[in-house]
Amino acid sequence: MAKNHFGLVTLMALLCGMGLAQTPTQRTPLVGTALSCGKTGTTGGLGAGTDLQRYDFDTSQYPYAVCNDGSNAIFYFRPFQGEANRNRWVIFLQGGGSCSSANDCANRWCSVDTSFSSVGMSSIPAPKEGIRGNGILERRADNPMAGWNQILFKYCSSDKWSGTAKDVIMDADDPVTGRGVMYRIHFLGSRILDAAIQVLRRQKGETLTYTLGAGPNTQMPNLDDAQFVLLAGASGGGNGVVNNLDRLTAALKRTNNNCKGRTCGLEVRGLHDSAFNPTLLTLDFSTSVPCQFGLCSPEAYLEWARAEGDDAAWRAKSDGSCLEWHRTNAPELEYRCSDEAYVIANHITTPIFVRQGQFDQNHVPSYVKAEFRVPPANTLITAADYARLVREQALALGNAPREGVEGESMATAPGAFIPTCPDHETLTDTPQTFNVRIRVSAAQELTMFDALQNWLTGRQPSIVIAPNAAANTCPAN
Repeated sequence: MAKNHFGLVTLMALLCGMGLAQTPTQRTPLVGTALSCGKTGTTGGLGAGTDLQRYDFDTSQYPYAVCNDGSNAIFYFRPFQGEANRNRWVIFLQGGGSCSSANDCANRWCSVDTSFSSVGMSSIPAPKEGIRGNGILERRADNPMAGWNQILFKYCSSDKWSGTAKDVIMDADDPVTGRGVMYRIHFLGSRILDAAIQVLRRQKGETLTYTLGAGPNTQMPNLDDAQFVLLAGASGGGNGVVNNLDRLTAALKRTNNNCKGRTCGLEVRGLHDSAFNPTLLTLDFSTSVPCQFGLCSPEAYLEWARAEGDDAAWRAKSDGSCLEWHRTNAPELEYRCSDEAYVIANHITTPIFVRQGQFDQNHVPSYVKAEFRVPPANTLITAADYARLVREQALALGNAPREGVEGESMATAPGAFIPTCPDHETLTDTPQTFNVRIRVSAAQELTMFDALQNWLTGRQPSIVIAPNAAANTCPAN
C-alpha cells in the first residue's frame, strides 16, 4: 500500500491498537447498523446534476463491489461527444481520506474529529440519478478531455482503492455514546475497481445506456475498443492510481481489440493529484512522534504500515512489480514499496503525470505535526521544507528512466505540474483545474493542461514547477 504521510489519526490507531476482534461474522452488524450515527461531513460529496449518470452494481453479479457499510458500489458515466473521441476514455478515482482502525473508522462514519463521514463509506448518500461534471470532467473548450468517455468511480471503501478485505470485524467505542461496540466493515476498493472495469468491458454482456442528455439515448462504447485511457485520481484517488495503474494497463492490453501480437493500439497513462508527498526515506525519525511508539526510522514505520497498519487491515493490493523486484533482488529493502514517491520514481512503468501543491493544506500539517527532521541540518520540518522537497522530488522525475530501478521499462519519463497553491484534491475543482498558472518565462504562463499536453505529445516543458509564490496564479478560495 502506498502510504507516505504520518497523520495523528494513524498514530492514535497504533497507540490504541487496531481494534480487530474475532467473532462469528453472521452475528456482527455492519458499521452503519452498529453505530448510533451516520453523519454527513463536509468532504467527499458529489454535486447532483445531469452530466454523468449513476450506475449501481448488482451485488448478485458482483458480490465484492460493496462499500464499507455493505451498500452496493456505484460509478457515474457519460459517453463521448464527437466521433473522434469514441475510443478515448478518462476514468477518475474519487478520493476522500481513509481509515483502518476500529475507532478511526467509527469516528469517520460519525464525522467526529474529522471532516470525513459516512459519505465516503457508503453509496446511499450519493446523488441518485446523476452528478455534475466538474474539473477534468467538464465539457468546455479548453478541456482536452471534454469530449471523451467520462467515468467517475465513487469512493466508498476508505482504503485508497487498494483493499481486498471483506467482513473485517472491529471492536470500537461508539463516538457518540462512548459504549463499546462491535461492527463489521468491508475494505474492497481494489475489487470495486476490477468490477467496474468488467462492466465497462461488457464482460458479462451488460451494455450501459446513457439517458440523461437531450436527444436519443446513447450507448457507452466497449472499453475493449479503447485507443487511449487516462486513469486519474486525486488524494486517496491519486494513491489509487499508483496502486492500480500498471496492473490495469496489463489487464486492458490483454483484452483490447486493438492489441494484436506484439503491436498494441492502446495507450494507457496516469494522472496523479495531491498525493505526491515528500518521500519518508530521507527524513530523520529519531525525535519524531512515531519514534515515541518505537518507529524511529523510515524502515521501522514503513514495515509497521505493511505488517500491522493500513496494509494489513485492508489486505492491500499495491503495485506488484515493486514487491516482485525487491523480493527477488533486495528483500531487505521491500519496505520501500510502502513509500509512494519511491514507487513512482522507480517502479511505475506506465507513463504517469503528477500534480501536487507545494503547500498542500491537507498534507503539510501531517508532516509538521509528526516532527520529522530534515537532513543534513536536522531541523524540524516546516511548510517551506515540505515545498522544497516536493520541488526537488518532482524535478528528479525526469531522470526516472535512467535512474529508476525499473527505468529501462519506462518508455516515457513522468511529467509534473507543481504550483505553490495550497488547495488539495483539485482535479474535480473547476477553478483549480483551469485557472492555476505557472510563469515559465516573462512571456509565457502554463496551466496544468498545457503541461499535460506537452507531456502527452513529447513537447517541453513537461515538468513545470513554480520556484516561488510570485511565479503562480492561484484562484481565491
